[in-house]
Amino acid sequence: MSARDVGGMVIRTPDQRLRVFVSSTLVELADERAVVARSITSLGLAPVMFELGARPHAPQELYRAYLAQSDVFIGLYWESYGWVGPGMEISGLEDEFRLSGDRPRLLYLKAPAPDRHPQLSAMIDEIRNNGTDAYRTFRSARELGRLVRDDLALLLSERFVSSQRLLPPDDSPAVTPRRNARRTLPVTSTSLIGRSAEVAAVVDLLRQPAVRLVNLTGPGGIGKTRLAIAVGEAFAADGPSAVSFVSLAAVERHADVLSRVTAALGVIVEGARSASDALVEHFGEDDVLLILDNLEQVIAVAPQLDDLLTRCPGLKLLTTSRIALRLRAEHEYVLSALGTGEDSDVLSAAKTIALPAVRLFLDRAEAVRRGVGTTPEQIAAVREICRRLDGVPLAIELAAARTRLLDPPALLSRLENVLDTLGTGPIDLPERQRTLRATVEWSVGLLRDADRRTLALLSAFVDGWTLSASSAIAETDEEDMLDVLDTLVAQSLVSVDASRSEPRFRMLTSVREFAAELLSEHDRQSVQLRHAEYFAHLAESEIVAEQLIEWTDRLRADDDNLRAALRWFFENDMTRLPHLLRTLWLYWQIHDRMPEGRAWANELHRRVGIDTLDERARAELLFTTAVTATEVGEDMSAMSSLDDIQDVLTGMADVEMRNLLLLAASWVLPLRGEVTGALEAAKAAYGGFAAQRDPFVASAALTVGMLEMSVGDDASARQHLTEVDTLGSRFGIQWLTLSARTHLALIAVRAGDHQNARQQIRRALSGLDDTRVTTLSACLLLAAFGYVTTAEGKPELAVTALGSMDGLRERAGVSSWPNSRRTEAVLRDLVSGQVSTSDWASAYTAGRAMRLVDALALIRRAVDFDAAQP
Repeated sequence: MSARDVGGMVIRTPDQRLRVFVSSTLVELADERAVVARSITSLGLAPVMFELGARPHAPQELYRAYLAQSDVFIGLYWESYGWVGPGMEISGLEDEFRLSGDRPRLLYLKAPAPDRHPQLSAMIDEIRNNGTDAYRTFRSARELGRLVRDDLALLLSERFVSSQRLLPPDDSPAVTPRRNARRTLPVTSTSLIGRSAEVAAVVDLLRQPAVRLVNLTGPGGIGKTRLAIAVGEAFAADGPSAVSFVSLAAVERHADVLSRVTAALGVIVEGARSASDALVEHFGEDDVLLILDNLEQVIAVAPQLDDLLTRCPGLKLLTTSRIALRLRAEHEYVLSALGTGEDSDVLSAAKTIALPAVRLFLDRAEAVRRGVGTTPEQIAAVREICRRLDGVPLAIELAAARTRLLDPPALLSRLENVLDTLGTGPIDLPERQRTLRATVEWSVGLLRDADRRTLALLSAFVDGWTLSASSAIAETDEEDMLDVLDTLVAQSLVSVDASRSEPRFRMLTSVREFAAELLSEHDRQSVQLRHAEYFAHLAESEIVAEQLIEWTDRLRADDDNLRAALRWFFENDMTRLPHLLRTLWLYWQIHDRMPEGRAWANELHRRVGIDTLDERARAELLFTTAVTATEVGEDMSAMSSLDDIQDVLTGMADVEMRNLLLLAASWVLPLRGEVTGALEAAKAAYGGFAAQRDPFVASAALTVGMLEMSVGDDASARQHLTEVDTLGSRFGIQWLTLSARTHLALIAVRAGDHQNARQQIRRALSGLDDTRVTTLSACLLLAAFGYVTTAEGKPELAVTALGSMDGLRERAGVSSWPNSRRTEAVLRDLVSGQVSTSDWASAYTAGRAMRLVDALALIRRAVDFDAAQP
C-alpha cells in the first residue's frame, strides 16, 4: 500500500532519512520504545513511531502510512496483543506485522511472559513455524537497546548502500557480515620495552569481576599512556570485550569530558539528552573497556565516571592520571620507573644491557645513531645516565635522542641538570611532554600555592626523607605535613615506600630540580640550614648499645642526606665537623663505608689547622683520622696520628675521649710492632669504658682478646672473647658475635681441638644475616676457616679463603686489621708448603673472584653447616 492510497492524501513521516518503523503496544513497552528510538538515532537513522506524528489522522491510517514510507520493520512483543480497531479481526499490532512483509524485519520478544495474550501467542507461534523471520528474546530495556543497535548495524552493512533505498534481496551484495566499529585505540610507532609484567598485571586486574576501575598513576613521562595502549591491545586480543580509547589531553574543563568521549566514540547526543545518558545507552550491558587518557587536569569528573560505572554493568574503566581519583571503586596502579639495578651492583656488560632502562635507551638511540652501546665504556655510561634520570622513560628517550650529537660518556659528563640538558623531544608528543621541564611544570602547576611552597622546601632532601624529617625542615607539625604529603603523593610529584617501619618519601630528580628553582634565595639558605642541622642531630643522637643497629640502619637510609649535610657544614660551619665525623665513624665501619669516612677525615684535616681546635675537637679529629687510616691501610698516616694521640693523652681530662684515644692507640701500635704496648692501651680503654658503662666496652674487650692471642695468652683471651660473644648477643650486634666466635675457633685450632673449632665456626654462621656482614668480619671468619681446613688436610680450601680475603678487601677499599696481619701471614706460610704452584693459582684465583655471599656459602658447605642444624 502506498502513502497515497490512504484517503487520497500523503501523510509523511517526520524525517526523510533511512526510516525504521517500530511496532509494539504503547503503554506496556513504553520504556523499551524509548530505548529503541535512541538506538536507532545513535546510528543516524530515523525512528518511525506512532507517538511522533500528527494526531488528526485515524490510527489505522497513520500507522499504515508510516509503515508504507519505512525501510526497516522492528517488532517488539511482550504480553499484550494490542487494540483491535473497528471492522478489524486482528489488532493493529498484528496488522503492522503482516503489512511489513516486503521489508527487513527485526523481531524481539520480552521474557518472561507468563500472561501472554492467546492471539499474540498464536502470532508468535506462526512466526516460529514459518521460519522466515529470526527473532531474539530480551529481559531489560538496556539489553534491548544493545541488541537493536547491533542488529541494525549488521543489517545496514549487509543490505544498504550509501543512502539508497532498500535493495531487493536477490540483488543484495554478497558480503561477510561484520560490524565496522570505529577504531579509537592508537596505533603505536615504537616498541614497548621493560613493561611486560606491568601489562600482564593490569590486564589480570581488569579481568577480575569485582574490579571496575583501574587508575594508572605516576609522574609525567613515566609511560602511563603507552602502558594503557598496550593493556588495551592485550585486552582486545583476549576478547570478547570491546575496547575504546579517548585522549583527554586537550580537555581543560571537567564539564567537557563526557562530551569529548561521546564525540570520540561517535555517539550522537540529541536534544536535551545528556552526554551521560547517551553513553549509558551506547554501552548498554555490553562488556566494554573504556580507556581515558590524561585525566589529571579534569579530575573533578570522577563522580560522573562513577555514575557511568553504576549504570553500565558491563563497563570497565582504565584511566591514566598523575592524580588519584579518590573513588571507592578505584584500584590505583602506581607505575614505577624502569629498572637500573642497585647502585652498588657491579654488573657485566651483558647484564647491564639487559636492564630495562638501558634497553630502552639503546633502542631509542639506535633510531638516531647506529652503534651506540658497543663498548663497555659506553654501556657503563648509559646505565649511569639512566640511573641519574631515575629510570623515567620520557627522560631516557630524550637523552637517547641526544646521542645524535654526543656519545654516552660525553652526554653523561654534561648531565648536571636533567631539566634542560636533554633538549626537546619528538613533535608528535603532546607539547607538555616535549621537554622534561614542560612535563614537570605541568604537574606542579596543578598544585595549590601552599602545597607548591612545601614541595619547594622538600627539594632540600636528597634521595628521600621521612615524615619527621619533612616536618622539621618545613617547620610544621606532622599531622599537617601528612596531609600535604598525601596530596603530593596523590598527584605523583612524590612517591612513597610504605614497606618500611617508617614510610619514606622521594622525588624524582627532575621534580626536585624544578621544585628547588621555586625557592627564593632566603628560603633556600634557611631550608638548607635546617636540613643540615636535622641530619647532624640524627647522627649525633645518644644511643645505647641495644639501639646501635637501628641507628646505623636509619643513617644508611639517609646516606645522601648525610653527605649533603656534611658538605653544608664544610662550606658554612666546620667547627661542627670533628664531632660529627667521629660519631659517624662507627656507622661507616658497620656498613663497610670506611673509604668514604677516610675521605671526609682527610678533607677536614687538610682544611683546618689541628692546632687551632680546642682539646676535644682535636682529640675527635685525631681519633677519626687514626682509625680510618688504619682500616683503609694508610699505615704511615695512622702512625703519624699516633704520635699526636700520645701527646694529647697527656693530661687529657675528658674521660670519654681519653678512652677512645687509648682504644685507637691499641689498634695502631701493632703497626710499629708494639703489641705489648697495644695490649696495655686496650686494657686501659677497657677498664675506662667498663667504669662508664660505655657501649664501647665490647669493642675494647674484643681488642684485648685479640692482642692476648698475639702474645700467647689464650686463656685470658678466651675469657674476654666469651664476654664479647655475650655482649654481642645481648645487644644484637652481629659483627661482635662473629668476631668473637671466629677468634674462639682460632684458639681451638691452636689447642688441637678441631671439632670445637668447627663448632665455633658453625656458631658464627648461626643466624647470620649475610647482608650485614662487614668485609672486616668476613675476613676474620675466612682466616679461621683457613686454619681449620688446613689442620684437617684441606689446604686448597685455605688458599681459596686467602684469595677471597684479598679480593673482598680490594673491592671494599680496606686493609687487613693490624692485629690480624700476623695471623694471616702465618696461614699463608703454612699453606704454601702443602699446595703446588698450579693448584695454588687455581684456588686463589677462584677465591679472589668470590663475592661476600659466595665466600660465606663456601664456608657453610665446607663445615656442613646445614646438616649440623637441629
